[in-house]
Amino acid sequence: MNKLLGILSVLVCATSMSYAQADGSVAFQSSDVEMTWNGAAKGNVIKSGSCGANVKYELYDDYTLRIYGNGEMWMDGVFNESLVPWISEKKNIKSVVIEDGVTCIGADSFYGCCVLTEVSIPNSVKSIGYEAFRDCYALTKVTIPNSVNHIGDVAFDGCCSLAEVNIPNGITSIGNHVFNGCDFTEITIPSNVKCIGKYAFSGCPLTKVNISNGVTSIGDYAFDGTYLEYVKIGKDVTEIGDIAFPQYHDEDLVIEFTSETPATLYNVESLGFLCTIYVPETALETYLNATFWKDHADQILPKNYTSGISSVVFEQSAKKTAIYDLQGRKVAEMQPNGIYIVNGKKVMK
Repeated sequence: MNKLLGILSVLVCATSMSYAQADGSVAFQSSDVEMTWNGAAKGNVIKSGSCGANVKYELYDDYTLRIYGNGEMWMDGVFNESLVPWISEKKNIKSVVIEDGVTCIGADSFYGCCVLTEVSIPNSVKSIGYEAFRDCYALTKVTIPNSVNHIGDVAFDGCCSLAEVNIPNGITSIGNHVFNGCDFTEITIPSNVKCIGKYAFSGCPLTKVNISNGVTSIGDYAFDGTYLEYVKIGKDVTEIGDIAFPQYHDEDLVIEFTSETPATLYNVESLGFLCTIYVPETALETYLNATFWKDHADQILPKNYTSGISSVVFEQSAKKTAIYDLQGRKVAEMQPNGIYIVNGKKVMK
């Protein structure tokens, strides 16, 4: 009898630290309550509440954050700290599990969770909001389900340990700064993506990029600050933004274009001045006469050039000095008191 009374006493203490929600669920407020999750003990709940009209969260003492319910999280717009209830603990959160039923990961949800190493995203999620995982420095891998059709700008900006990511079939554009500063070394942009935004992969240590047929535009600075050695660009690209493929380092860079029609370049600096550019042989003259392309004429070669690609790349990039004025006109030498573009960099004489 005493043993039974003791058990009942524990149960009374535990239930007294919970309260009923309008939907009949129970929210816990005390770290003394031991929670079970999918049949396994996950530690004590140290913080809980709502993070959407029908979405709730629980933060455990091992700093696992569980998000569950149905529908969107609140944070789906301009950043508002009051809508991020775990903000005071964001630098301690180690893992995030979002359960099936949640449809939107809101803006700034995990911005600055600097020790977050893993996140589980279910197939119910359709949208990842603006800056959702920005500056999650320790995040190494994210699996984004094919249900996702929108990734907001700056979503994974600054995730400098993130070396692997899949781009879902439903994504039609990669927004501005989405993967800026991530740790990718190679990436293939699938055919479902139509647009690559500004600074989308800027600052990544990329060496190889394959842009599939179907992609139509590449934004300003999209691959700025990378270490590219080889890029293949599909036949549907019609626009390449300012400084999209610069060349700041000593490595050789080969860019292979497959379209018979030169893409519109918005600046002479859209392409680096040291790279070797391969184009279809049947379109060689078209490229050599196109606006801004003709300023790279000494870099352009027909696609089936067979005289030894490696040696050509080396000769093209090792010694060549290309000088242009600010109007994009090639000049033989710099004059005093002028500003010039020399091998892709602005120089003042």
